[in-house]
Amino acid sequence: MSKIFALTRIRNESEIIVDTLDHFKTFASHVVIYDDASTDNTVELCEKWHLDNPEVDMDIIENYEWSIDRANAETTNRQELLVLAKSLSQSGDDWFVYMDADERLDMDYQVFEAEHIDAITMRLFDFYITEEDKDLDYTHRKFIGPEYRDILFAYRHKVAAGFVYPDQRECMLNPTANHVRYGFVKHYGKSFSIQQWEDTCEYYATHFPKYSAKWNARRGKAIHTESDFGYPLITWDEKVSKGISMAEATK
Repeated sequence: MSKIFALTRIRNESEIIVDTLDHFKTFASHVVIYDDASTDNTVELCEKWHLDNPEVDMDIIENYEWSIDRANAETTNRQELLVLAKSLSQSGDDWFVYMDADERLDMDYQVFEAEHIDAITMRLFDFYITEEDKDLDYTHRKFIGPEYRDILFAYRHKVAAGFVYPDQRECMLNPTANHVRYGFVKHYGKSFSIQQWEDTCEYYATHFPKYSAKWNARRGKAIHTESDFGYPLITWDEKVSKGISMAEATK
């Protein structure tokens, strides 16, 4: 039977990493982590979690030198993470699920048992902080933007070709891969806290020139009445009936 590996690249995720690992445990039997020079206790929290959950295998790459060339560094990190996962996997049919620490799957995991599927693209929606839930834990956010992005999240070992291009989020696949779209992803990157929102604005404005104008304009605007793209917010239950593609939303 094929195994499921959860892959993630992290930095200073101490506020959420335990929640993230608890989520990984719901579908994966092996967690592979690339820690990108964290300056907090993220790695220690991962190691403690593993001691408390020995049934889940864990391997951690610790990078001690943080590069300011983020577009290239993140691609290199992802490739190193994939190479390690491949070395740990004993079957070409094993699954790799690459997720950021601020993402949560919403799907029937039985899809990983379908022998004819090699890769899965999932539909990702952004959660937002609103006036009515600004004082709640991020898991109690009520609203999302209607815009979605279809992103490759899961693929079998045998079809994973790797990461090459700067700022490459999705793994390249062998052309023979049988690829489907299935499931949803809750993205909390914009909704953990007001301070985290400001930190995110600073990060992208400073390290990704092509995004700097957009993120500079978002400073001080953590609490939303509409999405970052100007659309009325919707609830998670409305994602199918009211969701629109990012390409359509940004025409």
